[in-house]
Amino acid sequence: MQLRTTGIAVAALASLGAASLAVGQGTPPRSGQAVFEAACANCHSGGIGGFFSGAPAVGDKEDWQALLPKGVDGLTTTTVTGIGKMAARGGCETCSDAEIRAAVAYMVEKSR
Repeated sequence: MQLRTTGIAVAALASLGAASLAVGQGTPPRSGQAVFEAACANCHSGGIGGFFSGAPAVGDKEDWQALLPKGVDGLTTTTVTGIGKMAARGGCETCSDAEIRAAVAYMVEKSR
């Protein structure tokens, strides 16, 4: 009985280790569009979220006119530190720097 219980425990631990690797640093960053849809769209798609936050709506050239000269790097820095009603990291605590940059690049590209 001891071996059977130990075998089950080892199998359970092995699967937990594999699962933690899957969600750890070994996973590739999400695309800019995926991050936008998951973390940014509530405020940056216009509508009620954008109305209350004052966030520029993606695709609205007038909203982005003053922001575009900052470029992707400058806007990424602003996103990471937060500004106005936008929390640091755009409120996405699980987003990596690369994912934030990809989301910013996605929004800029859609708003030119």
